[in-house]
Amino acid sequence: MLVKAIFLVVCLAVLLCDVRSARSHYQLGKNKATVTTGQHRCKNGRNSEVTLSVEAELHEKSNRRTNFGRSFNKRMKELNSIKGDHKGHILASAFGGPAKNWNLAPQADNLNRKYRCRTSILNVWYDCEKWILDQLKNKVDLPISVKVTLDYEDKNCRPTRWSIEARSKHRSGCEAKHVRNGGLPFGVCQRA
Repeated sequence: MLVKAIFLVVCLAVLLCDVRSARSHYQLGKNKATVTTGQHRCKNGRNSEVTLSVEAELHEKSNRRTNFGRSFNKRMKELNSIKGDHKGHILASAFGGPAKNWNLAPQADNLNRKYRCRTSILNVWYDCEKWILDQLKNKVDLPISVKVTLDYEDKNCRPTRWSIEARSKHRSGCEAKHVRNGGLPFGVCQRA
C-alpha cells in the first residue's frame, strides 16, 4: 500500500512539473504585471495557452478603458466560452489591464456585474475590485499587490473558478477565493 501511495505522489509531482508554463512581465503605465501562462487541453482535444495567474503591483488607476472587440470572438471560442459569457479582463482595465490574449478569459455575468442578493457572497469579486479601485483613487497605502488565479478542469479552457487577493502596503486588503464562474444560484438575485 505504501508503494502505491509513493507512486501516486511521484506521478502527481511529475504531472505538475511537466506543465509547460511561462512567466512574462509587463509595464502598464506606473503599474506592473507578471503573467503566468501554460498549455491546457481544451474541449476540442487541442492544447491552447491559457492564463493561470496574474500578479500585479498597482500604483495608479488607469483612465484608459480597454475593451475586447469582435477580433477576440475566435479566441473566446478557443477558450470554450458558453452563451452569456463576457469577454472578461483578468486584470481589470481600471488597473491597466490591456485588451491582450493573456488578459482575456470567459467570465460569467455574476463575476463582471454587481447583483442585489439576499446574500452578499456573489458580490465578493465586485467588492474586492471596488476596494482596490477606492485605494487607487484615494492614493491610500500604495502600492496595492494583487494576485488573480484561474482554475481549470481537465479538457476545458474556460476557467471554472476565479480567485483574487489584494493587499495594501500595510497589509489591509480583500480576497475572493475560488468564486464559481457560473450562473446565479436559486434565482434570488437581480442586477444592481
